[in-house]
Amino acid sequence: MILYFSGTGNSRHVAKEIASATGDEVEDIATHLRDGSAGAYRSERPYVFVGPVYAGRYPRVMTDFVSRSRFEGSRQAYFIATCAETPWITAKYVKKLAQAKGFETMGFRSIRMPQGYCSNGLTRPAEENEAVLKAAEPKVAEVARLIAEDRRLRDEPLGKSYMSTIMNPLMYATMMSPRKFRVTEACVGCGACASRCPLGNIRMVDGRPVWGDRCTQCCACIGGCPEGAIEYGKKSVGKPRYYLA
Repeated sequence: MILYFSGTGNSRHVAKEIASATGDEVEDIATHLRDGSAGAYRSERPYVFVGPVYAGRYPRVMTDFVSRSRFEGSRQAYFIATCAETPWITAKYVKKLAQAKGFETMGFRSIRMPQGYCSNGLTRPAEENEAVLKAAEPKVAEVARLIAEDRRLRDEPLGKSYMSTIMNPLMYATMMSPRKFRVTEACVGCGACASRCPLGNIRMVDGRPVWGDRCTQCCACIGGCPEGAIEYGKKSVGKPRYYLA
């Protein structure tokens, strides 16, 4: 069983590549995040969790979901993280999560993917993203092969801790507000933002999106808008969008 959380598509892509190699069932946990329900799973093969790195850790919505859910059958689990640069010390928090759920950790592996933080203006031009995706292909294939063979993943050395320990709590305290999201005249009311939001935090009112207060800054809305009609304050103006379909 492969479970993933994804905003702009990186972790979804990796999860599906792993599923292609292993034949395992794959599920987007957004199905549960939208209604607040917990999951109940049974798998005879090791579980595989795939998610992005947000300021040095898995997103809280993902770890909270795993904590609330029930997992039966296999007591082994792989943890895969997609990140724009480094996972920092995400592996340390992953091991704590695994221990709390009674899992034997079969390994943690990070995969560098394009930056998806559209709302903070950190995304890169399309040609750079294509190069990063191409460079990631061999590592994704290697990870998928090792998981398919039930082999342990080699531990990665931990990075610096300040992002995970200091910046992560600060980000959640000050940078998760959806209040700066707005649409421009380019909006055609297609509703793609509402359908792509993994938390169900967007509703369409009179043909325009309205954000609620459950934002996790995954950037699925702004990155996945087909018209490029969503901005986040001034930081996103004129900056590239990223969404891997």
